[in-house]
Amino acid sequence: MNTQWYVGVTALCVGIGALFFSAGHVSVKRLPYTAFEPDMTAEQKAGVQRHIDLQLRRKSGGQQVSSTQVVYADDSIVLTFPVPGDAGPSDSTCDYGYFCVWDGFDYTGRKLSLLSTPANRIVNLSDFGMNGQVSSWQHHNKIHTVKVFGVDGPGAKGNVMMSNLKEVVLGKGCCPFSIPDQVSITGAWTEIYAQSRLLEHNDRMVSIALGPMFYLFAQ
Repeated sequence: MNTQWYVGVTALCVGIGALFFSAGHVSVKRLPYTAFEPDMTAEQKAGVQRHIDLQLRRKSGGQQVSSTQVVYADDSIVLTFPVPGDAGPSDSTCDYGYFCVWDGFDYTGRKLSLLSTPANRIVNLSDFGMNGQVSSWQHHNKIHTVKVFGVDGPGAKGNVMMSNLKEVVLGKGCCPFSIPDQVSITGAWTEIYAQSRLLEHNDRMVSIALGPMFYLFAQ
């Protein structure tokens, strides 16, 4: 009897230990972006939800992941809505590895976050209701990795309205992922990481082109 009791207790302990070991090794996906879950009244929640529902109808393939956010393409695009009202908070953080634009000055209002990787990519802002609405931006990534152009036409065709390279002449035409003709490639490049207010070229960005920085230097 004692032997049976000992064997039973031992088996129980082993089972419990295996359970804890298994639970400790469950993989939990770490989000590359920060969830924005501000306090909201019922009326504010309903207002944000209307914007989210409109966005999901505007562009298919999105998924609502919080009370204020919709993601696309495996978290490579994150659209975050502010809390309605003059005093409603906005998500002013641009997570590492993203290029972010806001429709308000000083990183306020609706925010669109684009995964910043050294690969050619074009995003049309009309897909996210921010066509001609960008008023501030941030780029949070390793230096000399990704170049970014904001263009006043769809498909990154038109005039450059913003760039994360200081030497790029704004207002001049270029084609996707190329250097505007007016820029000398012999000088040093100065990378810009944020602009809190787009004044002269304010609210004229229609598409965004991202590409590997080394292509720029190689030309």
